[in-house]
Amino acid sequence: MPREDLDAPFSSPAALLEAGAGLVREWPAPGAGGAVGREVFTQAEAVFGYAEVSRAEFGSWLHFAAKVLGHDAYAEQVAAAEPGMPWRTVWAWWRPVGAFRAEPNLSGDASAEVLDGPDGRSLLKVWSLWTEERWFDLATGEPRPAPAAGEFTVRAAEPEEEEPFLFDPDEDAWALHCPGTWEDPTPLGGGRFLLTEARGIVVVERNEAAAAAGWPGGGADTSAWDEGAGTPWFAGPEPGESPLDAARVEAVFGADRTVRVPDALLPADLTHLPTRELISTVGLPRHWAAGVTSFELAWTEEGPGEPESGADSGGLLHLGTLELGYADEGHVVLHPRTGAVSLVREGEGPFPFARDTETFVRLLEAVRRFMGACWDPYPQENGHGAFLDEVRRLEPDVLESGDPDEPGAAVWEHVFASITELSVYGY
Repeated sequence: MPREDLDAPFSSPAALLEAGAGLVREWPAPGAGGAVGREVFTQAEAVFGYAEVSRAEFGSWLHFAAKVLGHDAYAEQVAAAEPGMPWRTVWAWWRPVGAFRAEPNLSGDASAEVLDGPDGRSLLKVWSLWTEERWFDLATGEPRPAPAAGEFTVRAAEPEEEEPFLFDPDEDAWALHCPGTWEDPTPLGGGRFLLTEARGIVVVERNEAAAAAGWPGGGADTSAWDEGAGTPWFAGPEPGESPLDAARVEAVFGADRTVRVPDALLPADLTHLPTRELISTVGLPRHWAAGVTSFELAWTEEGPGEPESGADSGGLLHLGTLELGYADEGHVVLHPRTGAVSLVREGEGPFPFARDTETFVRLLEAVRRFMGACWDPYPQENGHGAFLDEVRRLEPDVLESGDPDEPGAAVWEHVFASITELSVYGY
């Protein structure tokens, strides 16, 4: 099928629904076109699998995938093309399969708490070990600032909800396919349910028209999820292949944990122009942590601080301190003319650590972005492998050093182990 012939059916949810997942799966590979529609379809199958489902349930899958990917207009087209969907996604804060993002990451200890306030408004408070406290409008999913003390109170009891509950394993409940992690949905009232798991949160809504029509029973079926199926595809470049800009750095490290130093306040002897531009316009992480490893920037918005004891390395600029755990630390230093990053550790060095400052930041950023996929991957999602592939593209010598005792590679191996070998709790 020619590319121009594929663009049309993928851009039309009605055409995808009419064809059915089995036939769409046989269409030519991503290089033949498809854009947003192919992104949505591949994401739906990557999450829900290859189960044979009705057109209506296939519609729910496509609608969920579109919302997760941020293609709201496409989701509306899906809903219009298939009004018989048994459930729809109201809103989602969710990491798509194959999208390696720092947030959401609800691995480890996490909570999602409903709070009610004045005028019938409700908020959802989300927290986890690796996600700072977030607040959302429960009805719309719009981010909200934390309320004033006493303005909202924790919902004391779940509202009574008429059956059927969505994604209930009981045989009397609706027969629906879903991920194996969609357990114990929280009733929100009005046919809506909250699902919380390591990959994020989603609010779904039961279609009362499907209930009136008598959707078949049989309970939730997670077998297709367990088997794993489908490979996601994205129209845009992977983060590792895209420019490192201010928005990307803030999305990973946080706006309040990103430091930019105006060019006028940078040291005069820092003559490496790409590094000056990076520090003044993109930014450096103020603080970074993974497992028992952390990095603390020695610079503020007013420029570099005084070198710590042991960090003075003959004309190199002290960038920050890398804590490797339990009184083991190294001083990260920057060559002012080349931008190369080195490390002084245990009184030895400096030895090479990253070819330039941007690569150093990108490696720290990659660890943060791949945390969720390494600790809680989807079935068939190789978070470890994808992470190492990105590292290999960024700095091949880190993984392929000819000397196994090479100090820089050994330290990076320790850093990477925080997500490739250690658990979310750091052991």
